[in-house]
Amino acid sequence: MKITLVLLFLVVLCTNILSQQRATVEGRLTGNSSAVIVRLVSDTESFSTTTDALGVYRFEGVPDGRYLLVTGGRQASVVIENGQVSMARLADVVVVAAGDEQTLEQVSKTIDVMGGQEMRDRADFSLVESLRTIPGFRVQQLGGFGRTASIKTRGLRNQDTALLIDGIRFRDASSITGDATPFISDFTLTSIAKVEVLRGSGSSVYGTNAIGGTVDFRTPSARSGTHGQVSAAAGGLGLGRFRGNISHGTDDGRFGINAGYSRTVYSKGIDGEDDAGNHNFQTRIDARPFTGTSISGRIFFSDADVRLNSNPDTLGAMPPSNTTIINAVSGVSFSPDTNDPDSFQRSRFFSGQASIEHVLSNKLVLGGYYQGLSTRRVNDNGPLGPGFQSASISVFEGTIQTANAHIKWTPNDAHQVSFGYEFEKERFGNEGRTPSGLGDFFTRAGQKSNTFYLQDLIGLFNGRLQIAGSMRVQTFGLDRPEFSLSNAPYTALTLSNPSNAITFDGAAAYSFRSTGTKLRAHAGNGYRVPSLYERFGTFFSTFGTPGFIALGDPFLKPEKTFAFDSGIEQDLARERVRLSATYFYTRLNDIIGFGNVVPNIGSTIRPFGGYENQKGGRAQGAEFSSRIQASGSTEVFASYTFTDSQQRTPQVAGSGIIKTLGIPDHQFTVVATQRFGRFWINFDLLATSSYLAPIFSGSTFSTYIYRFDGNRKGDLTAGYTFAFRNNARTLRLFGTIENVFDQEYFENGFRTAGATGRIGLSFGF
Repeated sequence: MKITLVLLFLVVLCTNILSQQRATVEGRLTGNSSAVIVRLVSDTESFSTTTDALGVYRFEGVPDGRYLLVTGGRQASVVIENGQVSMARLADVVVVAAGDEQTLEQVSKTIDVMGGQEMRDRADFSLVESLRTIPGFRVQQLGGFGRTASIKTRGLRNQDTALLIDGIRFRDASSITGDATPFISDFTLTSIAKVEVLRGSGSSVYGTNAIGGTVDFRTPSARSGTHGQVSAAAGGLGLGRFRGNISHGTDDGRFGINAGYSRTVYSKGIDGEDDAGNHNFQTRIDARPFTGTSISGRIFFSDADVRLNSNPDTLGAMPPSNTTIINAVSGVSFSPDTNDPDSFQRSRFFSGQASIEHVLSNKLVLGGYYQGLSTRRVNDNGPLGPGFQSASISVFEGTIQTANAHIKWTPNDAHQVSFGYEFEKERFGNEGRTPSGLGDFFTRAGQKSNTFYLQDLIGLFNGRLQIAGSMRVQTFGLDRPEFSLSNAPYTALTLSNPSNAITFDGAAAYSFRSTGTKLRAHAGNGYRVPSLYERFGTFFSTFGTPGFIALGDPFLKPEKTFAFDSGIEQDLARERVRLSATYFYTRLNDIIGFGNVVPNIGSTIRPFGGYENQKGGRAQGAEFSSRIQASGSTEVFASYTFTDSQQRTPQVAGSGIIKTLGIPDHQFTVVATQRFGRFWINFDLLATSSYLAPIFSGSTFSTYIYRFDGNRKGDLTAGYTFAFRNNARTLRLFGTIENVFDQEYFENGFRTAGATGRIGLSFGF
């Protein structure tokens, strides 16, 4: 009897196992010219496969459950019940909006994503080139490749846009405003997956400098197999560029490594002597040694050198005061930048990152990261060149160490809470050298901060309503500065900890799926930490008794802002057309500015002015964009931005002009790509209205406001891809004509290149 019962139990068990239905999950990825890895993962299961030459993937024998289909930067939810598969549309995934993965449908803020394919179609090789067509962005580069570049978001200042590498802040601790501006031009596209752009306040998620927007430079992870690419380009202005990448990933997706190197050189430049060069090296390692554990390490290194020109200067008879706006006419009312044969800048940065994430359960994830960041800039200026020149070398060095630990709790499918702690320590060094040694000096300063942050992401009504809320509290501590001479400023001060920075952020979006309409709104306050230069900035004077002249104020308060934006997105023609309209408003409540007459700091006098807390201004406007996928081979993106930006006090003292300098009222961009099989052609255009910019006069020693015409810069790129061995090997030929209309225009008085061409060749495997 017992044997019979046991046999009956085994028969029933085997029948249940054999009758359990398993499903086949399959699909096709478009827009890929080579095989890519696709993963299907749940809390307990993990499957991996690779697409074929047509982009088709297939998983067989998948049991019932809830899964996430992941490939590159895209994902979709998959539910299998009784062997029946229900799969959502594969959607792009972004991180910059919330510091965590979200599909574009879930994002409740203003986001733009520029993928690697789009940058390849445009043959871009620097981050500055790629960002200039983003709505609401004003991107300038003064004098060509390698020279100072800036990003002004929604009518704000250079320092109001944060730059990230894989979600971690990158900035220069030794720059005047403590932001990334001195190194933006050194970011070449050596190895990049995509660029994610958040417009609007991001301080509650990313901290300092994310007042107006955030740019996240995302590096690629290795895919299955061994792959690589070698490319070279040459062209006008003495351009020579080499780039090489190689990667290897295991078939099970547990380990991947990639590395990339590029060398970009302009041996002539705009005036024939504007030579510039740049080395970039990147590497990334990803590993999953245990189930639920992910480890990643990244290195980003740049070494650049560039010959600098003298600044633009006024020309002709100047008006009796600087309240008059002067029309900028080259050779008549101003002289552009001119060659300076012995002025050079060398810059170098190193960023090393390590991150880890461990899934304790389907509801709880622990994570953390560390970044060590080092920056160094050397400006060497000799006695040659126009105007008054004195030989000197200035060295600026900065280090920032950041450590982060966080917890992600997902109590249910519609709710995710993140809580974290972050410690940051930065050091600043400034050194000056002169041939005689009489003006030699150094300054050292440091500060640290402790930060706690909280974020809540909620999805209701089957994901149609998305709500995001966050807050951040940051406290600061100052180290006593060090100087090379005993008669240094600030030595008699009793330093106290600066005031705290507290920010809040809230966003909501609702999607009407039946009509393809999405409404969104976002509001939050922001802040910027006073830089160490703004706190302890000095310069050395040899007049009278040699010594330091103070500029900084150790007791500066953080900048405070408030921002709001709301918008609507509309999908049409089965999502082939996406229209977007956004209104934005930002108020700069308290800023840090330079005053010509400022109070002393204790016994430290500031005879030549210095940094102080001031009242800011406001910027408002509207952004309109459309992305049209006319067919599988035709794509057009167009945008228009209107910006009204004003300051409470003039940026140039005595001018009475409160309009923000460097910001045009109107900006229009177009990016169009047409494919004919393996041949493609791309055109991108940036057109702006006129704008105001300052020029310092070497004759009157005053600053005047000029009105410059806007630019009409269009670039045309075309290429053809040869494929071999079922797309396993590719050979790409491409060519670009920059400034195809040969328009002469000036960026704040600096010359720009006319029509120039370049050609390139790329081999991939």
